[in-house]
Amino acid sequence: MTYGKEYCHNDEFGAVCAGRSVILMTSALYGRMTIGPCVRTDFGFVGCSRDVIAHLHERCSGRTECSVRVPDATLDMTDPCNQDLKSYLDVSYNCVAGTLLTS
Repeated sequence: MTYGKEYCHNDEFGAVCAGRSVILMTSALYGRMTIGPCVRTDFGFVGCSRDVIAHLHERCSGRTECSVRVPDATLDMTDPCNQDLKSYLDVSYNCVAGTLLTS
């Protein structure tokens, strides 16, 4: 089953997988993709985003749970849109059978 949602400014993305399942991030965009719950007014900056799957994969994939607060300093450094406007996070992930590795 795929889980996905938009996380607005001051929201926290949280992923949790039960049992022996681990998180596998499948997509992650940061920016101002569309008008909706997170972006109510265009201001000429809609449709701008950065693919941040590498960052979310590093933070979440292979774990049973993770969280990322929006805004996030690393995500903001991708500079997807006008810096004066708030960006949001749009993520999808699956819970897959796996073994949690510890070092």
